[in-house]
Amino acid sequence: MRSHRSTYFCGVLLFASVSGVPFGLLAGKLHHRPQIIPRGGGDREAVTHHSLQQRDSDLVIIIDVDNTIYAEKDLLRTTGQGIERQIVENTHRFGARHFNLTSEQCDELYRSWGTTIEGLRHTLPQSQVEDTLSTFYEEVYERIDFSCIWGDRKIGDGGESSARSGYDHANALNKRSGLATFLESISRRHYVYLASNSPKSHILRAVRSLGLGNVEFAGILSPDMATLEEDAGDVPFPTKSSPQIYYKPILNRHKSPECRILLLDDSLLNIQLAKSVGIDGIHINRGDRTLEEGLAEALGHIPAGYTFSEVDYLTSKNRVDVNSINPHVWGDLSKRLASRLLGSPDGTVLRVAELGSGLLVILELVVNGGGEGDRSKQSLLRLVAGLARGLKKLEYTAYESNLNLRPRCRQKLLDMGFRQDASDDGTYKRTISFEQEELEINVNLRAKDFQTDESPPTNLDLIIGCSFADLFDPDQLAMSLQRLSRGGDPLVYLPITFSGATQYQDELPRQGLIPSDSYGFQVYSESLRHHGHNLDPRLIVRALSAVGGSLVSTGSSDWTIEPTNEYLWETMLYFFGMSGARDLVNDAWDAAGWMKRSFHSPRTIHVSNEDLLLCMGRGVSRCAENRDYSVPNLGGASVLAQEIQFISPYNVTTVTKETEMSENQVLIESVCSLVSSGTELKIFKGSFDEASLDVNIKGMADETMAYPLSYGYSLVGRVIACGPSVSDSNDLIGRLVFTFSPHATRVIADRDAIQLVPPGIRAEDAVFMPSVETALSLVHDAHVLPGESIAVYGQGIIGLLVTSILSSHSSKALLPFGSITTFDTLGDRLRVSSSLGATSALKPVHAACAGPFDVSIEVSGNPRALQAAIDNTSNNGRVIVGSWYGNSDVALKLGIDFHRSHKTIQTSQVSTIPASLTGLWNKERRFSLTWSLCKALRPSRLISRRMTLDDAQQVYELLDEGKERAICFDYRCR
Repeated sequence: MRSHRSTYFCGVLLFASVSGVPFGLLAGKLHHRPQIIPRGGGDREAVTHHSLQQRDSDLVIIIDVDNTIYAEKDLLRTTGQGIERQIVENTHRFGARHFNLTSEQCDELYRSWGTTIEGLRHTLPQSQVEDTLSTFYEEVYERIDFSCIWGDRKIGDGGESSARSGYDHANALNKRSGLATFLESISRRHYVYLASNSPKSHILRAVRSLGLGNVEFAGILSPDMATLEEDAGDVPFPTKSSPQIYYKPILNRHKSPECRILLLDDSLLNIQLAKSVGIDGIHINRGDRTLEEGLAEALGHIPAGYTFSEVDYLTSKNRVDVNSINPHVWGDLSKRLASRLLGSPDGTVLRVAELGSGLLVILELVVNGGGEGDRSKQSLLRLVAGLARGLKKLEYTAYESNLNLRPRCRQKLLDMGFRQDASDDGTYKRTISFEQEELEINVNLRAKDFQTDESPPTNLDLIIGCSFADLFDPDQLAMSLQRLSRGGDPLVYLPITFSGATQYQDELPRQGLIPSDSYGFQVYSESLRHHGHNLDPRLIVRALSAVGGSLVSTGSSDWTIEPTNEYLWETMLYFFGMSGARDLVNDAWDAAGWMKRSFHSPRTIHVSNEDLLLCMGRGVSRCAENRDYSVPNLGGASVLAQEIQFISPYNVTTVTKETEMSENQVLIESVCSLVSSGTELKIFKGSFDEASLDVNIKGMADETMAYPLSYGYSLVGRVIACGPSVSDSNDLIGRLVFTFSPHATRVIADRDAIQLVPPGIRAEDAVFMPSVETALSLVHDAHVLPGESIAVYGQGIIGLLVTSILSSHSSKALLPFGSITTFDTLGDRLRVSSSLGATSALKPVHAACAGPFDVSIEVSGNPRALQAAIDNTSNNGRVIVGSWYGNSDVALKLGIDFHRSHKTIQTSQVSTIPASLTGLWNKERRFSLTWSLCKALRPSRLISRRMTLDDAQQVYELLDEGKERAICFDYRCR
């Protein structure tokens, strides 16, 4: 290939432009000065004005090559071969061949002078230096085998290093699979150079092997690359040990006082020498930073003083875990275990396996209990032993594949009073007393992945995975747990399962190119999803159901991380900086500004988690789903059922009701029903006028809204009998149906008043059908156009579903011109809102600075929110009022600003189709779309608690106090 060289000045720097050769690979004789070669070559204007001048000149990044753009220890661990190891071995051969040097003498040359090249330069006669160094580069570097970079595994490697564990967020985020994309993004915005003491050919081979060929490096520095500067001195093959000469091209190119030049290098000596010419440094791989961490620090995505430590992270996290674990689910677990033991022929032994046991915090909770205030938990052993008096022994197997944690685990066991078994260094024993009864505890530590254990424990009663289940593909997790169960029916307890939402207690809106906190954490969640995290616990439940498991109990276990919990708080931002910040930069947001604002205004971080208790094999009885449906048609028969009844304000009970079934009716055995936190709460509190329940729902038009009152309108069950006049009874029996009926164990409904639940929609999603239809009608009434900014006031069930529908039809490409901003006073609702796609999820105090909005949808039931919606809607904008205010008077300020604003205030109610839409829409078409949305949105993820009719009073009290997001009555848990 013929090359041409055109010389031109850019400040003091001279560039050599070489067409057609990546990274300016020069033909011909090598010269002896470091030089910067622009990537790709081409004409002068393209290089100076396109490739370089559009970059931010305030930050220049120089990256070393060997053991920096790759980690030698990772190569050695995964392939048994490394690049630097080959360089050292080849150096030893070179020394022996040319100078009769032993390996030890070669190493001493390196230690004394910092590099072998410098050692040769300073110990050889000057006349031999140039030829010797030229020969050194050829013999040492040309024979390097780069196949180890491609990831070939060692023969017999079982893959234990890839095992997931309960702290795997950091491990997942630091995978090098995204290095190329990260560097490509950085190089488009900043000057990024490669600089090595290795020759140019070696650098290019490393770059190609790592898949970095598309990174727009601003240039390459190496000792064997030529310069055209005549006054560079007489040092052949200068290295980083001569920083004034080596870095001169970069220093001449970037002279601005505002410019910060950073060297990322694995050598502290190189960093110290570079500092002498004004170049700052970050120690990579041999220090506390991986390359990804060094780049993140350089960009301001993680703080300079922070170092991630597995042990420190787990220690601080575990304190939060213990307090966050749901006491209600913990209590259900103890009752279920006691019941198993009482019904077992071998009820004296409790067998438990914990997966990803970390620092054994769950074992400590099992033995000693923990938590504070209303989140305190008694010892699980004490609870179980109190119910199952025959318990004599706990066999506890703890899987933890990270060997770095083993010393701390051993110390934890010793601190808890365990003694190490003399015959097995992985087994620890202790005897404790409960009410004068002795209980033996055997703990077996297994330093392996439970999925690869060829001899797992048998006859397990309980499998535990804390902060664990969300790290797996749900189907993979289900199959692995099924194998571990070995056909048995153990309980599966998955506390602290991440459900996808992270949020500040007091979110801040967008400021210029700094995104809102909600949007920033959304990007973080998407990054976790990209790295293999499952963010929806419902998918875990579904996957386990597919292999015979069933959900027994669930409850929230949200983290609350105060800034005073300094290490964990900074670690959460570290996780963000190592993942979400990259994606923000790719979307042209100011990620460094977001991080700076976070540290300048430290606020409590909330992370949404869920505790899941399931049973493999038998599980909870699902009589409504497993029964024989060959039931004869009935007519005129009486049916007994339990249903709730509102007696008076703040007083609800359960009554037994006898109803006669007519010829054209069906009998439905209930599966679940959803409690309305809007209308039903008003009935519970007595905040309503006497009127028809709903003139448009069959069966409700003749009922008066007055005490005593049975109410509810979202029930799903299975048809178990039909009247003789039901023509399609054979098709109906056993079918899952929806009905607008009160909460009851069984209901009788007219055939034409039920809706068949379409295939593929679960009962828990189907109960949201009226709520989804209400949300859909609000969106229809709002007539939102692409690019409009929308505010949703109130993030109860209806508000969350409105947010979900809007976000599912929005595009990030329209941001920041189109946005969805949600408001609520409850942090839990705002976290869910953010996870559903709200661009900003804010407390009402931020409404004025976040607006104005083109469209405001008010579904809070709070007059102050309605006033805020009016005040913060743009002139000519639209306010859609979906709230029902009952019999309360609502006072609004509608002064001169409102008078002149041409704002439209429109009510929205789901019972009928608005006149403006009747030309195209009817109830049947809207129902059809509603069912499709129930399937697509999976609204059951909004359920925060499942309870029975016997808990009715508590259900409404919890909703009234704002302690639960959504509650459904589950009739399968009786």
